[in-house]
Amino acid sequence: MEQMNDATTVERMLIKRAENNKIPINGSIELLPLCNMNCDMCYVRLSQSEMESQGRLRTVDEWISIAHEMKDAGTLFLLLTGGEPLLYPGFKELYLALKELGMVITINTNGTLIDEEWAQFFGKHKPRRINITLYGSNNDTYYQLCHYLNGYDKATNGIKLLKKYHVDVKISSSITKANKDEIRDMIHLGDELDIPVRCDTYMMPAVRERSRPYDKQSRLSPSDAAKARVIALKHEMKDELFKEYIHQSIYEIEHILPCNEENHMKCHAGKCSFTINWQGQMRPCVIMSYPRIDVFENGFMNSWKYVVEETSKIVLSNKCNTCNLRTICRTCAASALLEEGSYNKEPKYMCEYSEYTYKYLRKEYMEIRNEEE
Repeated sequence: MEQMNDATTVERMLIKRAENNKIPINGSIELLPLCNMNCDMCYVRLSQSEMESQGRLRTVDEWISIAHEMKDAGTLFLLLTGGEPLLYPGFKELYLALKELGMVITINTNGTLIDEEWAQFFGKHKPRRINITLYGSNNDTYYQLCHYLNGYDKATNGIKLLKKYHVDVKISSSITKANKDEIRDMIHLGDELDIPVRCDTYMMPAVRERSRPYDKQSRLSPSDAAKARVIALKHEMKDELFKEYIHQSIYEIEHILPCNEENHMKCHAGKCSFTINWQGQMRPCVIMSYPRIDVFENGFMNSWKYVVEETSKIVLSNKCNTCNLRTICRTCAASALLEEGSYNKEPKYMCEYSEYTYKYLRKEYMEIRNEEE
């Protein structure tokens, strides 16, 4: 899961240089697994008792100590996430200390806790951006999917308050069975507020649903997820850009050449990017469960070297390397692991998701060609 997909040209240059030199420029800290919501598809959230049975939260001083080591190692961009990070005790103290170290901070939040006081705080001490996940276009959907009362009103109020204090906001939306018919409404909200909206139609299998068949999971079937993906792209990009995207995608699919190289990870994880969970375990990304190492026991730099070395050993399915749909496929090490239990297997869900995506893109392509003729 790339957290710098919208990086500026300068930021991309810095990240590329860091990747070449294996410098951990980009990181995330999962401050806690607790959340005020309880979304069906969540793969992180624990209850208070579940968390306490697995460990304790790290203190502000512990995180600040590690942050000094991170800075010395070259970390510049930092994402604070959870659970719901604003629930972390001492969040403001830690946030200000990280900014004082020169970290460029992004925050992932559901937005429901942002009131006037929080908005004023972020307005005074601005982050790079606050990412707010929107789970629907009304309170009923929030209750059905997130089991949380008045969630839509609280989230949209939080967004408006941040806008009031000139804080950069991005809206992300996790598309599931409960909200798949609300994509247009959520993107329209972004248009009204002049905020970019990005809809994610591929949901990693949630811990509580992983052993269930698709029709019993909150996430969409591969076919419905692909259809929602094309619908979302069409509304996000608008007409002209979407047409260009369609033409380019179809051309790449139909003219791509097989790749015979060993299929290693292609993202930044374990090359210049890392995550540390609430227990202090460093991993290549927030979804990957291994390689992992305790950063508080081993120190940041030793942990980073271990993650880099172990990540370089991960080899994905060679079948994926030769697939003509790989330019539109979102398969990665994390999805292979969660879907199939192994990094080097092809995740069946993702194969179907990509096949259906091509089908729906092809349909759009033919409609565009008919219009042009």
